Amino acid sequence: MQGKPVYVNGIEPDPSDNLLSSCIEDVFLNSTDDLKWLKSGDIVLLKPALNSGNPYPSTTHRLSIQTLAKILTENGAKVVIGDQSGIRNVLHDSTGVIYGNSRDNYVNAGMSTSCDRRFIGFEEEGWDEGFFHYSSDKTSSWPNGFYVTNWIHKADHIINLPRLSTHVQAGATLGFKNMIGIIRDDSRMDYHANGPFNFPIKFSARRSKLKSIDDKSDTFFEKIVEISDSIRKKLRLTLFVATKAQTTFGPNKYALEIGKSGIAKAHIMDLNPGMVFGSADPVAAEAFALALLKDVVKSVPFFPKLFQRLILFSNRNVTEFGEIPVKNHFYIQHAMKIGLGEMPSQIIYDNVPMAVQDRLNKNFK
Repeated sequence: MQGKPVYVNGIEPDPSDNLLSSCIEDVFLNSTDDLKWLKSGDIVLLKPALNSGNPYPSTTHRLSIQTLAKILTENGAKVVIGDQSGIRNVLHDSTGVIYGNSRDNYVNAGMSTSCDRRFIGFEEEGWDEGFFHYSSDKTSSWPNGFYVTNWIHKADHIINLPRLSTHVQAGATLGFKNMIGIIRDDSRMDYHANGPFNFPIKFSARRSKLKSIDDKSDTFFEKIVEISDSIRKKLRLTLFVATKAQTTFGPNKYALEIGKSGIAKAHIMDLNPGMVFGSADPVAAEAFALALLKDVVKSVPFFPKLFQRLILFSNRNVTEFGEIPVKNHFYIQHAMKIGLGEMPSQIIYDNVPMAVQDRLNKNFK
């Protein structure tokens, strides 16, 4: 079985909103075959990357949401935008929300205003009322299953809107990693416990009833990927806007946030050309995102690269990220193993210089 195409549109640095929106629309309609799956009245859940209230590229570009929401609404869809920010920004247990608010982060990240009634912070829905238990024969890394927002049941279609960024634990945070936002905080603690640098998560959760118990399974990446099994029947598209990228640390603006400042600031790079890309196959989209991020990371200046290496030297997920071929990456290998998709059948470029295409295509070999 071959995967589906990845559509890639190049765009000039610092594009106007109109130009970028047009580029997003083109990739969106091509990747979804002009919304052939949409019927009037269908509920479409847009899932941004909203780990924090930091603006793009720490979170999803606002025009991803605004452009897709406009097109979908004009075609008769009911659009819902939903996420729950990370444990260091929003903490939720069986007693209720302890601190933070995903809706505030949505506004602070610049995605919309407080008047946008389409946004749902999953923690707002309640601990038991807002989440359901999920388990299947494809989620063996979660022996006790995991809890997922009820909006997975309510939505007819789901669109994943990640950003392009490195990550202090996983090395990269892309399409599969973005689905952490649909699971409940006890399940988030379970997956974090298998990964490196778990102490900040445990520290953030200290005021809650949440437990961090490493099951010694060493299935950090597998757990991340298997969350997407819960949405496989409804996921229609994974779409990235990559005019900028975080190329050290991540996913937040700082590896360790202290008030409005922090320690270990993520290095941000402008892409030239910037790229908007998407695919109906989540594995194909992930593979291209990995190839692009690997390419961009090669150009990180010496001192930001050295600073990250000094702080994260013990995390092989970070230090070896650039050395792992895309097809051998943990995300890709496990996603194909459980049948979530395949490597791209074709990469369809528009307005991307041939030299850049050749460089990216080499990362797939």
